[in-house]
Amino acid sequence: MRLSRAKVNHLSRLLVGALDDHLEVRLLRDQNSVRLAIVAIIEEELRRDEYIERKARQKIASQQHEIPEGGREWEALYRQYYREEFDRYRPVR
Repeated sequence: MRLSRAKVNHLSRLLVGALDDHLEVRLLRDQNSVRLAIVAIIEEELRRDEYIERKARQKIASQQHEIPEGGREWEALYRQYYREEFDRYRPVR
């Protein structure tokens, strides 16, 4: 999924606002520092998702026979390969 910089910034502002409004949450840094950290996390996840999507598409393209995008077989393989790559590159935390 691709998000514009403006949308990522908007999401980060919404998240910081929701966290700041929550009575059980106390921000240990100023709102902008937290917002910038959220932006970095979102951008990292978007890059990882693009990489995984690219790998899944490459696996489909490497099949012995051509598989037209959008068909049932392509969709099934895409889901399978995306899940495999997602599981492989899931961050360990």
